[in-house]
Amino acid sequence: MAGTRRVRWCPLACFLLVSVCLLGQVDAETQRRFLQQILDKDYDVNEWPGGDLVQQGRRAKREVNPEALDLLRSPSEPTVVWVQLFINSFGSLNAANMDYSIDVFLRQRWHDQRLKLTGNRTRITVQDPVMQAKIWKPDTYFNNVKDAEVHKVTMPNILLRIDKNGDVLYSMRVTLTLTCSMEFEDYPFDEQVCGSIISSYANTDDVIEYQWDETTAIDMPDDLEIAQFDFLRDPNTVDDKQVFVTGNFSALKVSFDLRRQNGYHILQTYIPTILIVVISWVSFWLDPNAVPGRVSLGVTTLLTLTTLASGVRAQLPPVSYVKAIDVWIGMCMIMVFGALLEFTFVNWLANKKIVGEASLAFRLPLALFGSDEEEVGLDSGVGDSDKVDSEAAPEETNSVKDPQPDGDKQPKNYYHHAHAIDRLCRGFFPGAFLIFNLIYWPYYLMRPYDPLVMESTNPTM
Repeated sequence: MAGTRRVRWCPLACFLLVSVCLLGQVDAETQRRFLQQILDKDYDVNEWPGGDLVQQGRRAKREVNPEALDLLRSPSEPTVVWVQLFINSFGSLNAANMDYSIDVFLRQRWHDQRLKLTGNRTRITVQDPVMQAKIWKPDTYFNNVKDAEVHKVTMPNILLRIDKNGDVLYSMRVTLTLTCSMEFEDYPFDEQVCGSIISSYANTDDVIEYQWDETTAIDMPDDLEIAQFDFLRDPNTVDDKQVFVTGNFSALKVSFDLRRQNGYHILQTYIPTILIVVISWVSFWLDPNAVPGRVSLGVTTLLTLTTLASGVRAQLPPVSYVKAIDVWIGMCMIMVFGALLEFTFVNWLANKKIVGEASLAFRLPLALFGSDEEEVGLDSGVGDSDKVDSEAAPEETNSVKDPQPDGDKQPKNYYHHAHAIDRLCRGFFPGAFLIFNLIYWPYYLMRPYDPLVMESTNPTM
């Protein structure tokens, strides 16, 4: 019985399926013929909707209609195109190329009274590219675009809808790569203003007048995020006019105020460079004659810092002015290179023989930062080898019945003076770096935000 029921229902299901397909094809064919009738009835794709008065005047001229001839003499009004942008995604700003990418739904609306629908139809959606090409559309372009791509998966993401009263909606999904003039004086604590200018490429403002959508000009998801940047405020939209040698063009301008996030650069640049500078200070606790250890430490930290600085510069364009990151890396270079130079000086000083009375420049560090432990046995020389020699000949030392006062003992070289300079640098270098940080961070983090203005570019067309 169950098998018999399935056999009975199969023909009915097939009939219903075929009927639905046929009805869809008939409806699509009916819609196609309806559009064809409208487009073939004195519709000129090269005539903008506001220019229909001129078209009527031309027809009236052929019919010798004086009233319609007045229409020919009267100027036609421009077609108002309402524009809305829905930002689907916002790519990260590329500092090296000075551009950024966005994925947007570009929606344009205008009124074309030649496309008014008759009968019971409330709207028509035109999907056929051939039919779309027969309908007038504004030649909208982005002034600062470097690359653009219309999405075609799984079908071309283009919508053309005609309402009963002749209103036309033309929407498309496009990915844009736009240029952005950036300033990097405060990098990586900078704010950038990026945007675009939408205009007509060939039709002047007496043909097309662009206006932002009155309800929502720029729409975006609530959870939209940009890598390394934060929105400072809502997008700014203004009406603009582009003046070229070919005429005046109506335009729309949109700008985004963005502030760079600091977390990435603090973790990847600032903390590593601080650690490198601190490691370079370890040499101040090593012996002045420990040449291999101190040279290896100084050269290694200097080369590591240079490599890190090269990676930072690779992310930026080769601008000629000084950036905030340049000030920081430059100071770190000075600290590391200064520690290496300090070792060169103390090593020379530790092996310099004293001839006569030491000058004040050599005696001052020892007087300020010398220790009592280093004053013991000064007359026997300096260093571990000298101490061993003095211990190996106790009889010779004890044979001196009248030792000279401690004040008359003089070292054979400036070894202890070099030690005193090392002790001085143990406090001087960290103190200088701390003072630099107390000036650097408040200066760049507490500066008031000065909003920039995106300048419009007017290339000659």
